[in-house]
Amino acid sequence: MQSLVCLLGMLVLMTSSLSGCASFTDLSESGVDMAQIPITENPSGKSYPGKFIWHDLLTPDALSAARFYEQLFGWQIEQHGQYAVVRNGDKAIAGILQVEPVAGKTREGVWIASVSVADVDAVASLVTANGGTILKGPLDMGQRGRAVMISDPQRADLVLLQAKGGDPVDSEAQIGDWLWDEIWTDNPEIIEKFYRQVLGYDNLLSGNDYDVFTHKGEWRAGIRHLQDAKHMLWVPVVRVADPYLITKRVEKLGGVVWVTPDEAPGNGNTALIADPTGALLLVQRWPSQTAEGED
Repeated sequence: MQSLVCLLGMLVLMTSSLSGCASFTDLSESGVDMAQIPITENPSGKSYPGKFIWHDLLTPDALSAARFYEQLFGWQIEQHGQYAVVRNGDKAIAGILQVEPVAGKTREGVWIASVSVADVDAVASLVTANGGTILKGPLDMGQRGRAVMISDPQRADLVLLQAKGGDPVDSEAQIGDWLWDEIWTDNPEIIEKFYRQVLGYDNLLSGNDYDVFTHKGEWRAGIRHLQDAKHMLWVPVVRVADPYLITKRVEKLGGVVWVTPDEAPGNGNTALIADPTGALLLVQRWPSQTAEGED
């Protein structure tokens, strides 16, 4: 466990040293196309505050990234002008945005998560009141809804989204779906306070090096404790049937395996990977609540 914590800390330092970090402030034509895509084709009419409801990959090489994820997870990529929609089976789960390089700067891919809020404008005021920063917005994004991109007190970026028509309903994550999002931090106390105030999490399930935010009894996000890191980030998690098989594919497809299933805690159920453009994500095997066989 200690070696894993040290490795994650080094990765956080690496991401903070990038000379050209991607963000929604880079959007141009692709932002127009992005605004035409709702986050769900079956809106609930309800808001589930604190729930992670969408992910966008901002990458300098959208074509290579799309090929990687198609072959790794079996995702289907649909092009909508300058914006690509990622589908897992019968539902849209993410988007891919091309981020153009800037002269003299290095660009790496990054996954940016969107989390549900009931009132973007009201929550935006809570962000600044609790030590966070508004990076862009609030602004209307067409079929997507109303959004604001923020940076929390430890500079982890996140999009707060008031989805048009409401959020997707809670359901069990299928293989290839987003299972979870966790924030890496060396100051869990300040992170807990900020997100309780901003996103309304009403309870925290505490572990040794890992905590879980909940809202009305539902697990919503994780906090992974690190040491001696200078920049924090949110990392998404994809549900997979076999992390060992996935990590073998990652290397063949040009990605990087940062933490193998054998190195990670959890009896071989988790691994940390990066796509060919450097975007980090975790893969995790998770027992089915419906007792369906997956192995």
